[in-house]
Amino acid sequence: MKRRIAVLVMTITLISFPLRAVFGVGDIVFDPISYANALVMLAELIKNYEQLKAQLDLQTWLSKTVPVDMGSRYRTIGTSWYGLQLPYDRFGNLSAWLQAVNQGGGAMAGYDAASIALHEYGSGFSRLAPEEQLKAASHYASAELADGTNVHSMETIGMLRGNADAVEQSIQSLEEDSLSLDPAMNTQIAVLNKINAASIAGLRSARDTNRALLSVLEQQVADSKLRRDAQVSEINAQIFRIEKGPEAKAKYSSTITESLQSFRWK
Repeated sequence: MKRRIAVLVMTITLISFPLRAVFGVGDIVFDPISYANALVMLAELIKNYEQLKAQLDLQTWLSKTVPVDMGSRYRTIGTSWYGLQLPYDRFGNLSAWLQAVNQGGGAMAGYDAASIALHEYGSGFSRLAPEEQLKAASHYASAELADGTNVHSMETIGMLRGNADAVEQSIQSLEEDSLSLDPAMNTQIAVLNKINAASIAGLRSARDTNRALLSVLEQQVADSKLRRDAQVSEINAQIFRIEKGPEAKAKYSSTITESLQSFRWK
């Protein structure tokens, strides 16, 4: 009897108690903590999915090309470089000059062919007075400086014109790539590469501009030296007249009175 009561109690307990699986019989055990953690993980996954989808939608929108033909809508016509042209060369001494300033190279030969040669003083320089030697040497240096700056300016002009076609071709290629509707030319890396290429082209253009401005500055310095030499020569002549004028006047005018008094008509 006692054994039957024990079996009945055990049966009732297994039916009524929620942890029936502790003996391997019945449903899976329900764990509220694990269920709550699973819900939190599911919420995080949904949130991450929504963020990834939003990023994908943004990238898809940013990767779209403009709905117009950029080549015909935004292309600009550049002005080509032009070489120096002369209506005539009567004495035929400018061909080397034109070659130097239009294509580069041979600037010295072209300049010499079209310019008056600067001769040397020779032994006659030593017969000049010290003041005249200084003046002559300064004027000679001005002419030499002008020749040097002129030749350098010709070299700069020839270099810029000689490279103009290659520079124009690079700019045109960069423009075509920038206005292209090809998806491969509009990726993020492709756009950054084109921006870098444009930046480098701008830097080189600024460098060439600085070279041209430097040639202009050198010409101005040479002209300034020439004007300065002329002004200093005039000032020195005035100083010489002030310092030596009375002495020279006395030397040639001290005997005028005596000469007049002793003058007799024969």
